[in-house]
Amino acid sequence: MNLEQYNNWAKFRESTSKRISAKEVKMIAKYYADVFNKKYWKPCTCNKSRYQQWIKELNNHWSSIEKPTE
Repeated sequence: MNLEQYNNWAKFRESTSKRISAKEVKMIAKYYADVFNKKYWKPCTCNKSRYQQWIKELNNHWSSIEKPTE
C-alpha cells in the first residue's frame, strides 16, 4: 500500500456512511487487487458479503503496516 492508498483508506475508515459509493467500490476492488496481488475485478454490488470481507482484510492490512513515507 503506497502513501496515497494509505491516506485514502484512512479517510474511508473514518466514513460513517453505511452505503458504499460507486467510487468506493472501485477503490476497494483496486486496493484489494494491489495489496493481495490479485487480478482486478468488481463483484456485483448485490454481493455485500464479498465487499465486507475485502474491507475487513484491507482494514487488517492497513492497521498492520506503518504509514508509508512515499
